[in-house]
Amino acid sequence: MMTQHPQIKPGKIQVLRLFSFAALLLASSWSFAAPSNPSSQTVTPADPAYVIKTALTKITSFSSNSDKINPIKLRGFIENEIIPHFDFNNMSHWITGRYARNMTKEDKADFQRNLRETFLSSLSKHLGSFDAKNTRVRFSPARYRGQAEAFVSARIYRPDTLPVNLEFRMRRDEDDWKIIDVKANGSSAVIYYRRHFMSQLRQFQRQQRSYY
Repeated sequence: MMTQHPQIKPGKIQVLRLFSFAALLLASSWSFAAPSNPSSQTVTPADPAYVIKTALTKITSFSSNSDKINPIKLRGFIENEIIPHFDFNNMSHWITGRYARNMTKEDKADFQRNLRETFLSSLSKHLGSFDAKNTRVRFSPARYRGQAEAFVSARIYRPDTLPVNLEFRMRRDEDDWKIIDVKANGSSAVIYYRRHFMSQLRQFQRQQRSYY
């Protein structure tokens, strides 16, 4: 007789807990990486770095006005201008891996929705207090892995901390590029998610077995 695997319920494996560290990592990445002189780092729309630099320029502009202290306007800005640059479907698929086969459509939708919401909330928290004037960034030329994947690296400088090395992993989405991971000083947000997802999944499965 075949053993039926339990369906994975995101709530039961504490999905929000899985997202905490990596959401803060990505939020901090965006908060740090505001170009001090965007016009001197011109790239074309076909370049994956264009997405990063355009978004960071918008962050710099928004951070310089009083709207950033208005929670509603801050959330609206992030939801409309920043969140769309992330491919949460790809990220969710990579995090859950083969275990996604045991998840219902509702489970997958909840997982992705929680991921998106946690990013949005963390970005709101960090960008609301961001000071663009004391931050500068140096980009390296994009590196490609085939035609559909690219890596955009940047080194972030602030007077109150050591330099931060960022690497945005990006995937082509028709005529656009989407972010599917960010590394900060070599630490991958998505790998962190996956490790903790697996840890919580094993705990969930042990609890299920204890019922039989």
